[in-house]
Amino acid sequence: MVSLIACTIREKMMNNIFENFDRQLWADKELIIILNNDNMDINKWKERAQEYSNVSVYQLPEEKTLGECLNFGIEKANYDLVAKIDDDDYYSPYYLPEAMEIFEKTDAQLVGKGKSFMYFEEKKLLTIRQIGSENKPGKSSLKGGTLIFKKELYPELKFPSRKGSGTDSKFVKRCKEKNVRIHTTSRYNYVYLRRSDSNSHTFARSNKALIKKSKVIGKVKNYIPKITRPIGIGFSKENKE
Repeated sequence: MVSLIACTIREKMMNNIFENFDRQLWADKELIIILNNDNMDINKWKERAQEYSNVSVYQLPEEKTLGECLNFGIEKANYDLVAKIDDDDYYSPYYLPEAMEIFEKTDAQLVGKGKSFMYFEEKKLLTIRQIGSENKPGKSSLKGGTLIFKKELYPELKFPSRKGSGTDSKFVKRCKEKNVRIHTTSRYNYVYLRRSDSNSHTFARSNKALIKKSKVIGKVKNYIPKITRPIGIGFSKENKE
């Protein structure tokens, strides 16, 4: 029912990508991995993928942009729903069930998070970042790592192929301009992880600037219990707010 697309330029993110996929409490899924770095060894990734019947790995030349890689992934997708997942973030087991419930109960075409948790690993600091709404329909901005949409939007709506940042936000902007039906999920079951090396992130803002614009929850060693809620198809709806 849902095709997850993960684009990466980092060999070290292999475990995180596979673990996020494994963790999802959703049976009808596939994972499409796109390597976007000429120095990456696709054979290592294919060897790991052989443990699954629903994982495929491709490699595109590194001059291809993130948008071009994502559009390639959409074309390879076998299911009617497509989910873009970031290689370095955390997705709880209930991430997909929560989003799938929105598609089942509403006429949404694009689902994502306008409000989400953010964790600064070096400081062990948990915050909330808000760029849009929560649990509401409407033309909300969405966190790039949480976009799930109906494949039928493609190819009229593609990810921009130009180099530079803002690939996700430009895609969402195009969706708004075309009056795509957008619905946000809760803040739970996803964490945008910030590492000490801010240069390792495609979203190039300093951690200091991000903390300043976030609501601080506090210092926690293990953020997972704080951000996980059993929301979605087959699970309790308590603590949704």
